[in-house]
Amino acid sequence: MYKHLVLWKLKDVPDGMSKEELAAEVKTRLETLPVIIPEIREYEVGINIGAYGASFFDVGIISAFENEEAFKRYCGYSEHDAVVAYIQSVTTAEEIVDYEV
Repeated sequence: MYKHLVLWKLKDVPDGMSKEELAAEVKTRLETLPVIIPEIREYEVGINIGAYGASFFDVGIISAFENEEAFKRYCGYSEHDAVVAYIQSVTTAEEIVDYEV
């Protein structure tokens, strides 16, 4: 199983949205992908609720694919690209960890 973990730090107030509204919008857009992309085996999107000093990131995703080739196919969908482009426009930082289990 190929796992893909991504964490995003959102901009403070882009497009007049609150950070909570923006986090919800990012989550909603990400959650459209499993319906479209059959390579996705597991998919979990979360909005950070931690209220302590180490809580730097606002939204995270953990997804799983059969193998690296399936993950690469996932990355090639235009719907994936559109969601990524939106997220890149509203974030200030991103961290990614990919691993196999």
